[in-house]
Amino acid sequence: MKVIDMITETKTTPVGNGGRQFELDLAKFFAIAFMILVHCYDYSPLYLFPDDAASGDFSSMAGTVIEFLGAQPAAPVFMFCMGIGMVYTRHGSPADFARRGLRLFVTGYLLNLYRSLFVAGILLFGDLGDAHLTPFLVAFALCVDILPFAGLTFLFFALMKHLRVSHGLSAAIVLLLLLIGNVLPTVGNEETWYSYLAGLLWYQNNFTSFPLFQWLSFPMAGVLFGACLKRSEVKSRLYARTFFVGLMLFLASTAVACLLGKDLRTFFTTCYFDMDVLQTVWSMGIVLLLLSLYFVVAKVLRHQETRDFASFCSRNVNSIYLWQWGLITPVSALSLAGLLPVDTFFKLIVEAVIIFAACVAIVKWRRQAAKGASVSS
Repeated sequence: MKVIDMITETKTTPVGNGGRQFELDLAKFFAIAFMILVHCYDYSPLYLFPDDAASGDFSSMAGTVIEFLGAQPAAPVFMFCMGIGMVYTRHGSPADFARRGLRLFVTGYLLNLYRSLFVAGILLFGDLGDAHLTPFLVAFALCVDILPFAGLTFLFFALMKHLRVSHGLSAAIVLLLLLIGNVLPTVGNEETWYSYLAGLLWYQNNFTSFPLFQWLSFPMAGVLFGACLKRSEVKSRLYARTFFVGLMLFLASTAVACLLGKDLRTFFTTCYFDMDVLQTVWSMGIVLLLLSLYFVVAKVLRHQETRDFASFCSRNVNSIYLWQWGLITPVSALSLAGLLPVDTFFKLIVEAVIIFAACVAIVKWRRQAAKGASVSS
């Protein structure tokens, strides 16, 4: 499962603030942990069949917390770090970005194919029969997840680099795309392939999770931040400003949302993927606040084994991401078939921890095996 740095790359050159940025390692570590947790939740009876599983106020509150942790602190943080990695990478030519983007894009659809096989098995042999086979298979085979988005993002920035477009003008283009994405209509339905083709660019349904136009703001912001970080000689000052900007964005967008009568919970649940300007500002504020928090944690965390573990997960976040789907998909199939029910939040936490640990163990084993093969040859 080797993919050229799926989401981020933080290898740096010794210019200005060089070296590995441990606060970014922490950001990606927590992001992948939260992502695994929410994916386990989203494909469990707790989420899909809430009336048949846990119920009550605790269930509702726990589900809301998990959905929040799996939203702004997860994918937007990944995307922001992806933008920072674009500034720091030593492989930053337009050709490098284009090759990387194409590989990510293709890998995303290969992953879709893998997940579709399990969905077909559940629908054909499970309790649901084959009545809903077509829309589910189309959705899982063509869904726009974070890998296709990442691939398109690299292709976008490859074009910007090729045309020598400045960061400022690129940011203006990204903002324009966000505005356009908010007004473009949906096409087709969940059963039509061309709906998912359009969904690569703007939101169509819940299976077009990360359309380019509406999510490109996060890696673009990461590029701008990465340029500042690379030049920074006093990181504490930069992160103090980052905290202030994040707080202002969060408070201002929250105030506007309340004045407009919007339910903030929809920003990380029902409307999460269909990102608009207000949600983008609100989410960006959270991302900046989290990065500031991770910087403080990085400064005070002295336990070397913990630091090494977080850094390992960060360096191998692409492999962990792929392996989590390799494990979550069959486990979810068993759960939905009633053979391995995850019907309490305690079981859900245990499942997420086991899958995270298993992914890390698999990645470590594969790396050691590859290293041993290299030495023996």
